[in-house]
Amino acid sequence: MSTLADRLKTAEKVKGANVLVLDIERMKGRAHVEFWDMGDFKNRRLHADTVVEWPRNICAAWQWYGTKPVEFASEWDDGADGMHARIWDAYDRADLVVGHNLNGFDSKKLKTAWRDMGLNPPSPWKTFDTLSVARREFGDESKTLDALCTRMGITAKTDRYDVEVARQACAGDKASQRKIKGYNIGDIHATTALYNALRGWSPTHPHNVVGTANDRPTCNQCWGDNLERNGTTLAQQITYVLWRCVDCGANVKGTMHSRAAITRGAS
Repeated sequence: MSTLADRLKTAEKVKGANVLVLDIERMKGRAHVEFWDMGDFKNRRLHADTVVEWPRNICAAWQWYGTKPVEFASEWDDGADGMHARIWDAYDRADLVVGHNLNGFDSKKLKTAWRDMGLNPPSPWKTFDTLSVARREFGDESKTLDALCTRMGITAKTDRYDVEVARQACAGDKASQRKIKGYNIGDIHATTALYNALRGWSPTHPHNVVGTANDRPTCNQCWGDNLERNGTTLAQQITYVLWRCVDCGANVKGTMHSRAAITRGAS
């Protein structure tokens, strides 16, 4: 039986094509709003006409899975457009993008910036959102990146986001820029560790191995071929051959079925 330690030991040895692990950091927006007292801000919808400065992406870190370098781009090093162009290039190359709350946050915020710059959409990519998998599969009371990693005893976050540090970094303070860069890169290491731990729990993980019908079966979740027969699994009317991945523990269904029912339930 594959354990978490086993999966973490073998995960980095298995390399798929163009898997991108990414995390962005943002700056708060500012608005002019008339008010009588602080209670006026409670449950109040902010009108767009009152916005002085919209929230924005200020930096991003990313790593190609299975490689050592972590790349970093920021508005202070690359300019806002240059930063977003570098991230666009990474997405355009990627077949799979990995992140925590990637679907609900990072990718949407990046696509908004690319749209405003007049860029075309990057080439299509698949997503592995570690937050979505945690919400779908598990009952953890807290599903933040740090809480999940800490609970499993794997590489966790190295720091906490501080809006004042972000504001000072954008204003040109070198120490703050180094601090937020370190924090951003630390999130990449934590996200990669969580991705490694959750592989094997996501049946819909995109397959990254191109082969032929005569090839040895491979795991769709870690792309290895260390599979062993594990009986069969039932669909509504069809029984499929079942495999278990020795490396990541995933259950893998064969595409060939062993029988097809000729009846079904009536309602």
